[in-house]
Amino acid sequence: RLKRQVLLLVLFSVFLWVRALTPPEGLDQTGWSALSIFSLCGALWATGALPPAITSLLAMALIPMFGVMSAGETYAFFGSKVVFFILGAFMLSAAMMATGLSRRIASVFVRRLGATPRRLILSVFFLCAAASTLMSGHAVAAMVFPIVTDLARALKLEKGRSEMGKALFFAMAWGCIIGGSLTVLGGGRGPLAIGLLEEATGEAFTITFAGFMAYSWPLVLVMLVFGAWHLRSRFEPEIDSTSAALAALEEQIHEMGKLSPRELVVGVVLIVTVALWAFAGDSLGLANIAIVSMGALFSLGALQWREVETHVNWGIVVMYGGAIGLGSVMERSGAAQWLTDQALSGTPLGAGGLMMALAITSAILTEFMSNSAVVAMLMPPALAFAESQGVNLAAITMVVVLPSNFAYIFPIATPVTGLAWSSGFLESKTVARNGLLLHLVSWTLMAALIFVYWPSVGLL
Repeated sequence: RLKRQVLLLVLFSVFLWVRALTPPEGLDQTGWSALSIFSLCGALWATGALPPAITSLLAMALIPMFGVMSAGETYAFFGSKVVFFILGAFMLSAAMMATGLSRRIASVFVRRLGATPRRLILSVFFLCAAASTLMSGHAVAAMVFPIVTDLARALKLEKGRSEMGKALFFAMAWGCIIGGSLTVLGGGRGPLAIGLLEEATGEAFTITFAGFMAYSWPLVLVMLVFGAWHLRSRFEPEIDSTSAALAALEEQIHEMGKLSPRELVVGVVLIVTVALWAFAGDSLGLANIAIVSMGALFSLGALQWREVETHVNWGIVVMYGGAIGLGSVMERSGAAQWLTDQALSGTPLGAGGLMMALAITSAILTEFMSNSAVVAMLMPPALAFAESQGVNLAAITMVVVLPSNFAYIFPIATPVTGLAWSSGFLESKTVARNGLLLHLVSWTLMAALIFVYWPSVGLL
């Protein structure tokens, strides 16, 4: 019962002991304190000893307490425009779920395209991938999971044995993960990384909504093709007809009734918002567009505040503010540059090899800890590495962000994988075998981006 408390006692004791040591050569006391706080937060994020939001708040308190930065400067990071952008994106997602629009779209999509067992599997896969480009992947999984569960129940699939059942839940998880890598709306990883990039460069450099898609689309497209092929070739459905499942979906759609005015308003606002993000994000500002869109939803009566409170993960929003502040402190104090210099000292790898190593590190870490925590930990030294090696800052940001979403095996990094595990249809060895294959394909595609595609478009 005291395991967590003992772990916290050890971590904080080590932190105080390390912080009291004489700073190493090349790092002053301020930088050493920043690095000590960064290491403590990394350990807390990795072990899960404290909730991510509490760890971020703790970092914001320790930074002024140990004289790294003034309290006013530190807490100002919670006002970052990236925090408000992701808040607006979460609220837009909440509106879709609260009005039932997301569930209606999912039900109709699967009903129209799931005429055969294989087509049903692929319809779930592509539905989750498409939806995850517009809203957080874990919100999509929460929306689709009940639908897939009802399908499995209607088809009388046997847990732990049914190949059809395994394929359906893999399709849900892989679709959310792969599709969520295309845009900054697929999760908090992209906005967090962009926020750290802007803070490190004084907002002189950023990645636009369209730019993020331009850098990531080849990987996402090939992964979608490979994922669809793998689901078709690896999992052989044991049933011949999906009529029972389609009948159940038809009943759900009938119970929903006609499209309500609230759903219509949310749909129109969603389309306009995404279009503005894509084509006017630079001039109007992503966060400004998000906030005005939320104002429109409330003004038109399509959303109520109690619905926002229910569907928005406020802890994640808090976590981002603290992570951006911690990353900025690492950069301003020189701790990130010192850490990068130590890591690169004597290495025979060139810039491309080091970027590939960083991508693999991000992918491995994300299997064992929150993907947002991975971004928060890797971005400061990665940006310092980019500056020392003359690497494009957008490229190094994408090197960290894209692999941080490759949580194919363990449920720790993202609720998407956790929901798939909780279905009871997946066995650990099956998840591990297929997850490792997806990792290898993803790493190969990252190498293609780093050494072929990005240089060809002038990013490297």
